[in-house]
Amino acid sequence: MKFIQNTAAGLPLLLCSLAASAQTGVTLYGIADLGVTYASGSLGHKLMVGSGQLSASRLGLKGQEDLGGGLSASFNLEAGLNLNNGTGVSTSTNNQTSGVISSGGMTFNRASYLGLAHEAWGELRLGRDYSPTFNGHVNYDPAFLTGAGTSQTGTGSLTVFALPNGARSSNGISYYTPKLGNFLAQAMVGTGLNAQNGSPTQNDGNYYGIRVNYVNGPLDLSLASARYKLSTVADLEEKVLGVAYTIGAIKLLGIYLRNDTGQSSDVTAAMFGATYTVGLTTFKTSLSRSNATAANSTPAGNTIKLVLGATHELSKRTQIYVTGATTRNSDGASAVPSSQAGAITGPNRGARALDIGVRHFF
Repeated sequence: MKFIQNTAAGLPLLLCSLAASAQTGVTLYGIADLGVTYASGSLGHKLMVGSGQLSASRLGLKGQEDLGGGLSASFNLEAGLNLNNGTGVSTSTNNQTSGVISSGGMTFNRASYLGLAHEAWGELRLGRDYSPTFNGHVNYDPAFLTGAGTSQTGTGSLTVFALPNGARSSNGISYYTPKLGNFLAQAMVGTGLNAQNGSPTQNDGNYYGIRVNYVNGPLDLSLASARYKLSTVADLEEKVLGVAYTIGAIKLLGIYLRNDTGQSSDVTAAMFGATYTVGLTTFKTSLSRSNATAANSTPAGNTIKLVLGATHELSKRTQIYVTGATTRNSDGASAVPSSQAGAITGPNRGARALDIGVRHFF
């Protein structure tokens, strides 16, 4: 009798717990990507085991709660991992080099935000999130800006990899619109957390960006624009145009990028790429170019990059891959396909890189 009474007393709590579970979901997910990279240039070559040549290795937690009336709350915590040595990936606390944390411990460098979304109004996110200009770039690169296959529009950009907030911005406010016909948009403001005291650096680390995406059947078109506040270069403006068009098993991809600064080098870059899927194998290729110009309008480096690669699915979650890339430099450029591998080349000399590895989703 006492057992029945205790069970009856706890039943409402049990039902509340089950109801909460039905409305709330938390997911542990990740990517484990590990392979061997060989890179060579005129001044040295290197063979290494590296992490994330096809997709950056990561460990993440995400969750969503239905609040009713079309409203939901969500969170995402995603940490980058170096599987070859077990360390974490650095992050930036203030979108500036002074705030970069690279202790080797795990940081949620890839994503760290809370969000509120409504079916009719869109989603608002607070925290560290991908920038509109990065989203407007990565989705149109056959290699997704990873490994030796990263297009020269990414490696030659002044912002995508060079700045602490080139890919993601900390201390940010992001807004994603709902789908409006064939259009979607993202806007972001990121702050550098500097005291507003009238100093030349008070706005350093601030980011303002917007992206508009048009999708209609096989056509995917994106235009993104942003301004990075940096006193050392009198601010930096970036514009990225991305396009994708699918024809059966073939996807054609293109990128045009322009970085302008007030007093430093400017960069223009372009890429044409394609993917082709046959059964369980996807072939990828891209031809890209970056051209830097100094403040006095003289050439400051020109690089052309060719990429060929393939991915083969062993299962729905595991693939093997191979990617080869080569660069040709002129006007004083010395770019290598994979700076991760550590090979270096001299000005106006070529370089090569090869990635072979395994990627596993969980």
